Amino acid sequence: MAVEGRTHKPVVDVERCSFCAACMEACPAEIMPEMRQEIDSMRGKIFSDMDMQVHLKEEDILPLPKCQNACPISQDVRGYIRLIARKQYKEALELIRAANPLPSICGYVCHHPCESACVRGNLDEALSIRSLKRFAAAAATPSLMPVKPVASINKKITIIGSGPAGLAAAYELAKTGYTVEIIESYHRPGGLLAWGIPEFRLPRDILQKDIDFITQTGVDIRTGIEFGKDITLFDLEKTGTDAVIIATGTQKGLKLELENENSYEGYSECLQFLRSISDGMKIEPGQQVIVVGGGNAAIDSARSALKQGAAKVCLIYRRGPMEMPADKEEVKAALSEGVDIKFFTMPLSFITKDNRITGLHCVKTELKDPDGQGRLRPVQIEGSKFIMQADMVISAVGQKADHETLKNGLGLHGTKLVTDTDTLATNLPNVFAAGDFAQGSSTVVEAMADGKKAAKKVHEFLSGSK
Repeated sequence: MAVEGRTHKPVVDVERCSFCAACMEACPAEIMPEMRQEIDSMRGKIFSDMDMQVHLKEEDILPLPKCQNACPISQDVRGYIRLIARKQYKEALELIRAANPLPSICGYVCHHPCESACVRGNLDEALSIRSLKRFAAAAATPSLMPVKPVASINKKITIIGSGPAGLAAAYELAKTGYTVEIIESYHRPGGLLAWGIPEFRLPRDILQKDIDFITQTGVDIRTGIEFGKDITLFDLEKTGTDAVIIATGTQKGLKLELENENSYEGYSECLQFLRSISDGMKIEPGQQVIVVGGGNAAIDSARSALKQGAAKVCLIYRRGPMEMPADKEEVKAALSEGVDIKFFTMPLSFITKDNRITGLHCVKTELKDPDGQGRLRPVQIEGSKFIMQADMVISAVGQKADHETLKNGLGLHGTKLVTDTDTLATNLPNVFAAGDFAQGSSTVVEAMADGKKAAKKVHEFLSGSK
């Protein structure tokens, strides 16, 4: 990096700079403490803990660091890692929580796109950013207190669903000064975090730790209440709700689209399977289990089936390992535990006896013929059909939002709920949507980002600021 003038303003090669600040630490000018007081310089901004905004020209600003830019909620990764290195764990967690109300949860289940973007990977391997966040959340003692709103806003917002989108929206609105309540149909808060992700991957005390932090802001979470059955939009408006955010996620499993699906003993949809385990029900999967799918829910189901006593679990996926959407770490864990994965394999039909599944007719596939998005489609290979034995088949090919359950609660009769993807407002007055319900299945941190966006849009709407 070259410097110019008395204030040592940097001349930066944008394509090469990764904002690691290594050049600052190696610069001989660091022996001159007075340089640190020049707030218009890069050095001055770093030492005054201000965001580094280095201007190439008056109208140009350097992009965010690649790790931060890859994060859906734009976490200051570089900032909190530097604080951890200085053993300033409390300050690191404060910086994390400035953007992320669920740091403990993300430390376990975030899909960490920041690590894929980490420029350290160009040298050897990416930093373990998710693990560092997990460490900071555990090491920062005593527990941090939530940020209290500067002023109270005499308006109430109700959020339907307490998953990551609902929790993130609630925290942002509570910080702003709104009265916030969350309605949750399950008997514990957290949405799919509480029952759709196995406890071996997300310990329940970790989940509760972040939820407790949010409730300390004054957010009221009411569990065991089903919207549309126990309470309606009309009821909420009568009790003073000024705006509603629907954040119920995607809780309906997609079908395998095989003949007589759901009619045989030994068939289960993955969310139903995982929820039953979370509820403490004893599952008897039999000796051989087949899981169909390639995402995290499929991997979770396969690992859970082994832990429930299955002797053999095979996961079949119609594409290859490079196309598999599940986290690579989770795939590695499943393989180490004994899950067998068959790629380029597609189910064709159930094999049954006395209305009970005994196996699957399958076929091998190959990728060809791109679809409308340019993605290669799996095509059956002629003459490659074969049989797989199974006592249980678990479908894990994706999820979708359950619009039907909400219709009664929203008072929709013959009308479809429509959401504007920009404003997140729906075609119902004062009703917004967020997270997977609005955008389709995504990751925990992506749902959080959408929840934060919904909070901002609701605030703009109620305050008339936009």
